[in-house]
This record gives sequence, structure tokens and C-alpha cells, in this order.
Amino acid sequence: MALRNIVLAGVSGNLGPAILTAISSSPSFAVTVFTRSGSSPTVPSGVKTVEVNYDSIDDLTAKLWGQDAIPLRKRISSTQPSLRGFHASSPLTSGGDLDNPINRAAPTFAAKVEAQELLNSLATEGKITYTVVYTGWFLDWGFRVGFPVDPRNKTATLHDGGERLYTTTTLGGVGKVVVGVLNHPEETKNRVVRVGEAVTTIKELLALSQELVGGEGWTITKPDTAEEAEKAVVKIKQGVFTLDTLMPFVYRAAWGKDTGGHFTTTDNELLGLEVLDKAGLKKLIQDIVGGK
Repeated sequence: MALRNIVLAGVSGNLGPAILTAISSSPSFAVTVFTRSGSSPTVPSGVKTVEVNYDSIDDLTAKLWGQDAIPLRKRISSTQPSLRGFHASSPLTSGGDLDNPINRAAPTFAAKVEAQELLNSLATEGKITYTVVYTGWFLDWGFRVGFPVDPRNKTATLHDGGERLYTTTTLGGVGKVVVGVLNHPEETKNRVVRVGEAVTTIKELLALSQELVGGEGWTITKPDTAEEAEKAVVKIKQGVFTLDTLMPFVYRAAWGKDTGGHFTTTDNELLGLEVLDKAGLKKLIQDIVGGK
């Protein structure tokens, strides 16, 4: 039986709006968005907003009462007992495969590993059910910010040569998958699901982009993911925690050797996610180049 009462703890950032759109578009759900004091997000018709104090366990407990599920995108920890005793499903999304030991040990993913372990602990105690969703890295968002190809500004980063297959999903696709999890709570209960809207290489995305915008004037770099991660470890040991020291582990998780960036099996069919072919990838790039 599908879960019905869904609460979203904020709808900002890159992924929040996509999840809100997908869930609120389904007639199966009654959606509530938690907001902080002074925040007034724009939400679709029929979506309720409730102001909460995230520092108050009593306030959170009262306002979570009666909810069936809460999709999680941000860090939770053992110091946030608001989830304890919350008999509901909590889908936790992550781009990389954190079951891979290389990724699991990376400092970049420590918060999500902690969240996953907390959810597993609570599930073992019978206090919660959860689903961890590995989606691969965000495809359309990546094109917009140059991760790893920016067709509008003609830049590309060929990590490890750009020939390694990897799994990727659009923001909208992630939203569809969260809806799929909420509609299949028993089949996805207390486990990891893997999904992917495309399996491709950086070189393929670069070639498709060049077909659309031309091959001249590109700035292309070719870093080694293992070497960049090793350099980052040295800086982190010196206390330097910046994007420059944390992102190399993201790049390694997506395109490095033996880090599971390519999901060989997925739960696409169960969760209703269709795969983009080369024509679909090209149309996606075209839409982004055209400003959509």
C-alpha cells in the first residue's frame, strides 16, 4: 500500500524543487513542506507549509506526528533524535554508491554515511523504515554547472580520460524515483535501491555537445581522479576543508577506477524510471543550450 502523508523538510537547493514537483503532482499524496521562521517558499496549490523549529525536539515530534514518510536530502545525525520513534519511511538520496568501500571512507561523504548508519540502526530497533536511493550524479544540473561538461561555455573535464562508463540521472528523474519508492514501501523497505536514467561516458557527452555547439574553442582538461584525491587527503590532514579538497572524492566516486560509478543493475523497472537513449541525451543538451 502506498504511503500517503509526506513531509518535505525544505524545498530549496538543486534537488528539493524536483522532489516537491514530482510528489505534489501525484494524487496519491498529501504533501506538507516544513519551513524555517521567516521563510516563505513558493509551493504548488494543495501543498501545506508548516513552520518548524529544527532545534526543538518537541516541536519536530509534534509536527511529524501522523506523517508517513520524509524524503531526506540533508545531513541528519545521532544528535537529532527527532527521527527516533518515527514509524515512517525515509528515502535518503545520494549520487554516489556509498556501499563502495572507497567512497564510504572518503571525507566528502561522511555525513551521508552517518545518516545511512543512523537510519539502519533505527530500523534494526523497529522504530523506522528507510530506503537509500543511489541515483548517480545529476545529469541536467551537471550540464548547467560544467560537471563534467558545460556545452554553453565549451568546457569539459575528462576525468581519467573520460572513457569510463558511469550512471547518471536528471533531477526530474530523481523526483520520479522518490515517488516510486513511496508507492512501493514494502519492496524498497530497509535497503538500497540503485537507479540510472543514462549510462554514458564523459567523452560521449562531450561529442554530443560538440555536435550541437561546434567543436572549436573548447577548454578541455584531463585530471587523474586517484592523484587528485591523494593531494586532497594531504590538505585535509592539514585542516583544509574546502570545495577544492572535498570535490576530488566526488569526481573519483563518479569516474574513478573500482568506485562503482556505473551501476550494472538497477531498480528502474520497479520505480518507473525510463532510460534515455543517445537521442534523449542530445535533446537534453539542446534544451539546456537553448536555455530551458
